[in-house]
Amino acid sequence: MEEEEHKKYHRRLLYVFIVILLVLFGGATFYYLVEGWRYLDALYFSAYTMTTVGYGDFVPKTDAGKIFTIFYVFVGVAIALYGLSLMASHFVEAREEFWLEKLGKIKLKHTKTFWERLKNLFNYKSEELVKEYEKSVRGEK
Repeated sequence: MEEEEHKKYHRRLLYVFIVILLVLFGGATFYYLVEGWRYLDALYFSAYTMTTVGYGDFVPKTDAGKIFTIFYVFVGVAIALYGLSLMASHFVEAREEFWLEKLGKIKLKHTKTFWERLKNLFNYKSEELVKEYEKSVRGEK
């Protein structure tokens, strides 16, 4: 991964983290004000709602709290999943680059290249498999 791409990734990850914190603390503030919960309880409820854990030990009692929770779940889960997918894609990309670099250094002394051998390993001819199956069913050798 190029240096500029790496910086863009880190910047995007920082923005997502900031948005997650804003949504988390925004939800906690809402529950603190509307539901009358202690702030720590409101933060706890917001965190486990965003992560879809849903213990059920705190539930909104007011209609405003219930309506807010409906939208809060969709927004919070979406943002949290986006952040997780962003991190996962970065790790997969870095691992892919590592293995492509390693595979690019492999030199085979055979006529077929490594990729051709790998391709042939996973490719099969369905007609030949059908003929072999039909022979085995008929009892031919």
